[in-house]
Amino acid sequence: MKQPELGQKILELRKQKGFTQEELVEQCNINVRTIQRIEAGDVAPRSYTIKAILEVLGFDYSEIFDKKYIPGKFDTILGIDKNNIYKQLNIAMIFGIVYFIVGFFEVGAEFLSFEKESSIFKSIYIAIKTLSIISLFLFFRGFVIIGAMFKNYLLQISAFLIIVFVFFFSVLDVTSLYVWEEFLGVFGMAKLIAYGVLSILLGIAIRRLVDFGDLAKWTGILEIITGICLLAVILSPIGVVTQFIVEIFEIILIYRVGLVLKESV
Repeated sequence: MKQPELGQKILELRKQKGFTQEELVEQCNINVRTIQRIEAGDVAPRSYTIKAILEVLGFDYSEIFDKKYIPGKFDTILGIDKNNIYKQLNIAMIFGIVYFIVGFFEVGAEFLSFEKESSIFKSIYIAIKTLSIISLFLFFRGFVIIGAMFKNYLLQISAFLIIVFVFFFSVLDVTSLYVWEEFLGVFGMAKLIAYGVLSILLGIAIRRLVDFGDLAKWTGILEIITGICLLAVILSPIGVVTQFIVEIFEIILIYRVGLVLKESV
């Protein structure tokens, strides 16, 4: 973690402990001016100074500077390689962009569903759905990885469930091209409810990534708003719009996590 984020983190931890700057320096054996400049982000302190401060504040130095991937519960299922996490986060970011772009074609295909009797439309629709599933899998696998890195189990489980539900409902969408057309309404309602609930859970989980400040906060808030809109059904068109916006925030968030990981190795 670099300045000014480091200074903000130390300031946050000091206030949580209820220490004044004077009380903190007494226990760290450094002067008040140094603490003031560190918290203001004006200087980058040496590692032993940071360790001394964090030790007094009861915070593990390794949680900030030695981010190591701790194998998660879904690593085997999702094919996560614990020895190549940085590369997999880059892949997640790239396929997040792909998923964002494919999303426009997917929405357009849904509006053209009246063409479903056409064999050409069916082929295009299946191709779009297949690319959407693959890109979402690699995109949200990134959030499963982040959840393991930051010991955020809610993020792991919500991202994993989104992968599972998207795959399940995408298969049903493709199947509906040939059979079960009379159940399309039921499928649509079930999708909105499932995505709504999972979006809210994902949003809550992302907000817990406090190391990423306002980016995580607003990404989480937008995800929660999206979930609420989808659950309300009548507001689902708004949810579709906010979903595109939040995807941009999520791509940036994965990029930021990747930078933190790169700096710590």
